[in-house]
Amino acid sequence: MSHARPLRKLPLLLLLVMLSGCAAAMPPRPLAPPETVRASIIRLAEQEWAAFNGQTIRFDALGREIIAPVGFWEDERRGDALVAKYWRAVGSDWRGFDVDKPWSAAFISWVMAEAGVPAEEMPPSATHAGYLRAAIAAGGGKWRAHPPEDYAPRPGDLICATRAGQKIERFDVIPVGATLHCDIVVLTGVGRLWSIGGNVRNSVSRTERQIDAAGRLARDDVRPWFLVLENRYPR
Repeated sequence: MSHARPLRKLPLLLLLVMLSGCAAAMPPRPLAPPETVRASIIRLAEQEWAAFNGQTIRFDALGREIIAPVGFWEDERRGDALVAKYWRAVGSDWRGFDVDKPWSAAFISWVMAEAGVPAEEMPPSATHAGYLRAAIAAGGGKWRAHPPEDYAPRPGDLICATRAGQKIERFDVIPVGATLHCDIVVLTGVGRLWSIGGNVRNSVSRTERQIDAAGRLARDDVRPWFLVLENRYPR
């Protein structure tokens, strides 16, 4: 009568390394026809905004911020699971309960991956500087950088601002480790555009923003815009 050979015990350190590698593994990107990418980016951003219960930000005539409705936040049970999904897109196992970990770039990375944007165009990154540097370096293929004063954003574009006093000398030269924030433009109208971003007031929020008569972003002291990344996928 034969007996099954007992399994050898893996050293604890090796086992932990293997498990951590599984947790941080990034899922493969789906392939998508180029003509579907722009619409998918907008649809996915709106889908995630709705999943956070549609938190919406606008500003009154005095520039005061109004949030209505207030959606789910990152440190609520539903928000926690959604933020964890975005972190997995950049190979991290943080969650929404990890409120000290900024996740706005992970949100953008998740949207781009799910929409089928190739990783060589926009690699997954936990920082906005990481994927912006790669997209700009790609040479103007599917993404092209513009200064905000020269280009009117359209749905599917990214609008990017500096944070925490970061100084950017050129719109198309992003310093390594720059502190930034980007939103996805989802709708434009007369004098207004609407954009969706992650980790905006602790949620995925849609914000109403002013644009001038030519459709360009108005000066904003809250979000010092320095770059519009044009999405050149088919409309």
